[in-house]
Amino acid sequence: MSAPDTSKAVLRYVDVHKAFGPRQILRGVNLDVVGGETFCIMGPSGCGKSVTLRHLIGLMKPDKGHVYVDGNDMATITKEDLRKLRSRMGFVFQEAALLNWLSAGDNVALPLRETTNMPDEEIVARVRAKLELVHVPDAFDKLPGELSGGMKKRVGLARALITDPEIVLYDEPTAGLDPEISASINRLIRELGDRLKVTQLVVTHHIGCVKTVADRVGLLDGGVLNFISTSEEFLSSEEPRLVRFLGDRLD
Repeated sequence: MSAPDTSKAVLRYVDVHKAFGPRQILRGVNLDVVGGETFCIMGPSGCGKSVTLRHLIGLMKPDKGHVYVDGNDMATITKEDLRKLRSRMGFVFQEAALLNWLSAGDNVALPLRETTNMPDEEIVARVRAKLELVHVPDAFDKLPGELSGGMKKRVGLARALITDPEIVLYDEPTAGLDPEISASINRLIRELGDRLKVTQLVVTHHIGCVKTVADRVGLLDGGVLNFISTSEEFLSSEEPRLVRFLGDRLD
């Protein structure tokens, strides 16, 4: 894979710092993710991976530095522009975050019902199409309690895709799943990136996810993103810190 043209970056972190009280989480993160790319941020639990995602959707602002989404500075963006920008983004939560009292179909439909005046029959048609896209067409009428862990993840992904976003963010998409189901979710993320040409940022600590989905990957360590490279270069690196980290993932 050739080096991406970072002048076309859709997601950009420039010297981003973030602390919670005395605890410094991010200490100068720099990253450019270009349109149509799937980038993985790898790192141990508690290193700040999810914090990096929250900056992209405006839930957090950096103490220092800048975060840009399609040229918009997320620290100074207006509420109206943030609302419009979020409509172009999908977020896949670590625990799927489905509402237990709604069917899978109604969970997926929720973003459209809350933010558009789309006729219900069109919403239902879109929901069924998205459930088909993520390979769970029979989940429409089922409650979350009737779904397996893997099916919940797929329904959560369908909900993230229901507005046809240009950017999709994933927070530990295979957390809590067994290896076989994890592998199927990873293949689905790769398939969607290739098929829909969306820009994807995935945070994970699983090597299998990186192997399958990443165009490029970096290690978030000590609040800084290091060893940014293709997944092949990253996983075969002989850098001592990276070798130790990847060895721990195999235990």
